[in-house]
Amino acid sequence: MNQSTSNQETILKDLELTVQELSHTYEELSLLYKLSEVLSGMTVDEIAEQVVEEAINTLDVRTASLLLYDEIEDKLYTKSCRGRWDKKITITEEDRIIWTSIEEKKPVAFCKLSEAGFTDYNLAERSILVCPLIGKTKVVGAMVLADKESKGEFYSTDIKLMMAIATHAALTIENALLYKELEDFLLSAIKSLVKALEASTQWTAGHTERVTEYAMGIGKALGLSKKELEELKIASLLHDIGKIAIPKHILDKPDKLTEDEMTEVKRHPVIGAEILGEFKRLKNIVLGIKYHHEHWKGNGGLLGVTGNNIPLIARILAVADAFDAMTSDRPYRRKRSLDEAIKEILNQAGNQFDPLIVDAFKSWISQQYQAF
Repeated sequence: MNQSTSNQETILKDLELTVQELSHTYEELSLLYKLSEVLSGMTVDEIAEQVVEEAINTLDVRTASLLLYDEIEDKLYTKSCRGRWDKKITITEEDRIIWTSIEEKKPVAFCKLSEAGFTDYNLAERSILVCPLIGKTKVVGAMVLADKESKGEFYSTDIKLMMAIATHAALTIENALLYKELEDFLLSAIKSLVKALEASTQWTAGHTERVTEYAMGIGKALGLSKKELEELKIASLLHDIGKIAIPKHILDKPDKLTEDEMTEVKRHPVIGAEILGEFKRLKNIVLGIKYHHEHWKGNGGLLGVTGNNIPLIARILAVADAFDAMTSDRPYRRKRSLDEAIKEILNQAGNQFDPLIVDAFKSWISQQYQAF
């Protein structure tokens, strides 16, 4: 073999390696771009589910789990998993394989699980890869992958790709956790204001709790999902937050309100939506609050939104709120009897209220009060 041929072969090999490296880099960048688009605005639960799914598909494994670190308990708990991993699994400092990866902030890979001490987890005799989830300020958890479909080991390209996924996931989860903490704090502050508002007048005391109870009963009768029920609960607790801006002498007036005073009171759903408008993740809740006094057919509605254009949360709140209003004393009138209030709700199906929501109300109220 002459020198020229040898040089050509070397160049070809270098070119092939360069192409492979570019291919891996392109794959990594494409995946990160996809994750950036998909994970944006998700909750921690949704992020965990999505990341596990991506890990399964990208690295061709059967088993994957995402674990989050609990600083109070000083342990890792499973947030999302697929394959042989059990959702009940928690990891303590005694599990040195995963804990070492976290402490050293670097991935750990083993060819055989039995050698790694994972026999108790029933992950099969295959390779395993552990990647720490490293946020901006701290380690937030770890990812565990096992059961490669090819029955082979994890190579450097697999580890590099998984670390890219884990790093991006960690930053997104950390941001979501911080946002959730801030959101919870602000919501607690707002709910305290609502309680202060209710405590300032005998006519509104307990209204929020009762509306929440009624709305949740209707929501369950409708078969709403866990997420939908959680949004409904928050909306119910905050639906009258806008009344903070209504003058107290109007809310406490012992006589029937004038037209101008009634107009002032009717502003509270829009005011409430404006107060909560900065909570980007509460979009459904804010819209539910804003439109909870709209009428199904539009007659008597405030903003002119009708039918299914009224958000579902708002349609539920409309029934729950009206039922409590009718069965509670007001400065200018006495409360109606339970039977009278129920009949009025049923009579307004298809007019003021969504017939579907009224049916769910009827189902719930019959179980609670044996009205039928």
